[in-house]
Amino acid sequence: MKRMKLAVIITILFVVFAMIAPKSYAVDESFELQLEASSTTLHPGDNFSVNIIIDNMNVTSGDQGIGAYQAKIIYDTNALELVNVTPATGWEVLQNEGNMVANTSNAEVVKERTHTATINFKVLDDVTLGDTTISLESIQGSSGTTTIEGTGISEVVSIEEENTDNPPDDNTTGDDNTVGGDNTTGEDNTVGGDNIIGDDNTAGDKNNAGDKNNAGGSSTNKNQIGTSSNNNQATTSNKVLPYTGIRNAIIIAIGVAIVAAVVFYVKYRRAV
Repeated sequence: MKRMKLAVIITILFVVFAMIAPKSYAVDESFELQLEASSTTLHPGDNFSVNIIIDNMNVTSGDQGIGAYQAKIIYDTNALELVNVTPATGWEVLQNEGNMVANTSNAEVVKERTHTATINFKVLDDVTLGDTTISLESIQGSSGTTTIEGTGISEVVSIEEENTDNPPDDNTTGDDNTVGGDNTTGEDNTVGGDNIIGDDNTAGDKNNAGDKNNAGGSSTNKNQIGTSSNNNQATTSNKVLPYTGIRNAIIIAIGVAIVAAVVFYVKYRRAV
């Protein structure tokens, strides 16, 4: 229903356009409608826009410019979908199934290159790759007193397959610089090789305190974590644990002596 109403409105505008224009066409006057796409390289599913530019006006009648025009949008319906047509600033546009009418919103004419409207397209998902052309036909303009035949300058866009290639192999994970190569955990520099805790350098084995690699002995390649730790632990134990034990023993001995003295004193008093 809405589409029918829109078609009726556009038809009425065409009739009004024909009525306000003179009955004869100006042969020596002309103008161009140029198309400029936002991108000329597209992919299936892309949205893009095409601006309609009015330019190269050779108008000597009326107000010596173009104040309105009508045109037919031509495109491959197997490649593109026409979403809508939006007016540029200072313009009004109506469009139905590719037939469009545009006019200035202030009823003035334009005499210089001007952006009048924008056609919005979508590339179909199942499009055949290659070039496709967008153009305008059946172009007529009005100078206010004369109907002027216009020329359309088409635009060609190329539809290509989207690039989905993977990054180069040299920079991928899993090559020489990846985790798991020569510099990976689990090779010669890993925990669990010759330099492990609990092997030759464990406490009580060859490199324990008092053996070959103890304090004052020769230093070998197998002085790993475990040897130094055991030696340091022994040193710490000799400084801390016995000291704390002697102090506690002295305190206990003094306490026992005091208790014994009190008991002896009480017994002594009773005997007296």
